[in-house]
Amino acid sequence: MLSEIHKNAFQSECNVLSQAVLGSLLKLAENPKDQQALSKLVQSADTIMGNARFLQDKTLEQSATDIVKSFTGTKDVRKKIETFGVAFEQFGLLVGNNGACPKGYILVDGKCIPDNSKTISNIIESNSKIKSKDLKN
Repeated sequence: MLSEIHKNAFQSECNVLSQAVLGSLLKLAENPKDQQALSKLVQSADTIMGNARFLQDKTLEQSATDIVKSFTGTKDVRKKIETFGVAFEQFGLLVGNNGACPKGYILVDGKCIPDNSKTISNIIESNSKIKSKDLKN
């Protein structure tokens, strides 16, 4: 039986790795042939699988196992689109339920979406400068 300290450590690592899985899936959505993202996806899921066994979390273990089995040896995730969608949904919910998203993403309605706030802020700032110039002329 794991001590509370060990359970917390394994759970914390699973949370961080789940963010890595989701981040890799988001990168693969943009570039289905990104081998670095694919490798990180499988490696993170493999570690989650082991941690989930220690935590006796069968659902998390099965989700991680599905990713490892489905994406090991894959060169292009478009061929695994159904599995990709299921994995994205499962880990998106897991990360969303924990209130954390990968870097560059924000939590909106329980889902991680790209954080475009800086882009939007830059556009608004640029538009303000243009209007100021127009008023001076």
